[in-house]
Amino acid sequence: MIEFTFWDILRNLLLAARWTVLLSLAAFVGGALVGLAVLFLRIAKTKWTRRIASGYVALFQGTPLLMQLFLMFFGLPMLGLRIEPWT
Repeated sequence: MIEFTFWDILRNLLLAARWTVLLSLAAFVGGALVGLAVLFLRIAKTKWTRRIASGYVALFQGTPLLMQLFLMFFGLPMLGLRIEPWT
């Protein structure tokens, strides 16, 4: 039976925290860029760009995140777009 010391557990937790922080920063930057793009579409003068942005917001606010992930992972390969699980 393998026994782990306190320092082994702490080292692994710190390594995991590093990846969590890096992935969170990437998500914040990506979300900010997409949010700015949607913002500029929402305040545009043309009606069709405002409708596209409103539809995008309504789609993502009106559906649960787990359903969106399932549709992307299982639905997009049916359309020919393969997504790896780690992506």
